[in-house]
Amino acid sequence: MIPSHLENPILITNRVNQRWLHHLPMVQGAIYLSKQKRIFFSWGRFAPENLPNGLEVKTIAAEELGCQVAKLLRESHVKKLILEGDVPYYVYHALEERGVRSLVIRDGVIEHFRETKDEWEIAQLAEASRITDLAFSKILGDLKPGLTELEVAAKLEYYMRLEGCEEFNKTIVASGVNSAKPHHWPTNKPLEKGDFVTMDYGCTVNGYHSDLTRTVVLGRAGEKQKAIYETVLQAQQTATRALKAGKISNEMDKIARDVIDGTEFRGSFLHNLGHGIGLDIHEGTGLVQGSEAVLKQGMVVSIEPGIYLPGFGGVRIEDIAVVEQDGCRVLEHSDHALIEL
Repeated sequence: MIPSHLENPILITNRVNQRWLHHLPMVQGAIYLSKQKRIFFSWGRFAPENLPNGLEVKTIAAEELGCQVAKLLRESHVKKLILEGDVPYYVYHALEERGVRSLVIRDGVIEHFRETKDEWEIAQLAEASRITDLAFSKILGDLKPGLTELEVAAKLEYYMRLEGCEEFNKTIVASGVNSAKPHHWPTNKPLEKGDFVTMDYGCTVNGYHSDLTRTVVLGRAGEKQKAIYETVLQAQQTATRALKAGKISNEMDKIARDVIDGTEFRGSFLHNLGHGIGLDIHEGTGLVQGSEAVLKQGMVVSIEPGIYLPGFGGVRIEDIAVVEQDGCRVLEHSDHALIEL
């Protein structure tokens, strides 16, 4: 969490960062943190009933924020204020008008603390992952020729909603040649016998995201499809076994990429191995080419290698995992073996 004694006050306007601080649903306002004060400025009717962590609640009009913060700075004889990068201009302007000159805009101050998760946060991620696993087990009974990608996406979201999820990630359902597109939006294309069907989806619980990808074959898989699938699975499992605290981000990506590039499918892995995940679907340190970031215990990342062959199809397999000192804890438990329906 944020240190109790801050060198300089900070005004937190990013709503996701606010949620991380007080573990409440998204509310509209701003949080002012300093050595002397911890205040939530709420915009009228959006005031929550209570806030943990000793935050005082003040209800104001949004346009009064700059004036209120300037007053706090004068009262505490503080000259320097840290602002997040998304601070509204009217707040910045109001502070300057009231004589606050040492305004420092700094991205990533709160995000730095969000990178590692505590056990409560991991429990939310695990519950969201349970919901995505359940949706996968249910959708397997629905997949058949003639069902459209959009219908599959709607069914996945329906199953997750029934289990109490709050929101959905972008739901990707890509069948046949569309499965060669890593970020394909579902369409009215019907599923056909022999198709790869890639489903990449997730949901939130208390704001925390799950993210699961599985690829199945509608009917019997051909030899090339089996070879693609087994290569991706080997890359995913090799990377999962290697993941632990102290590993370098780009080294993790290379471990999976080397498996794929050691086969006839060299060059067909078109994206990074994984991203950090939490209150944002993409946040913090991931498993990224060119990144020298060191993975720390408590980080949560996706592990999602893929092979994409235009005009033929593709496979992606994804789980999210908690980085631990001597390995990792995978939060999703859907079957990794090739499923032929």
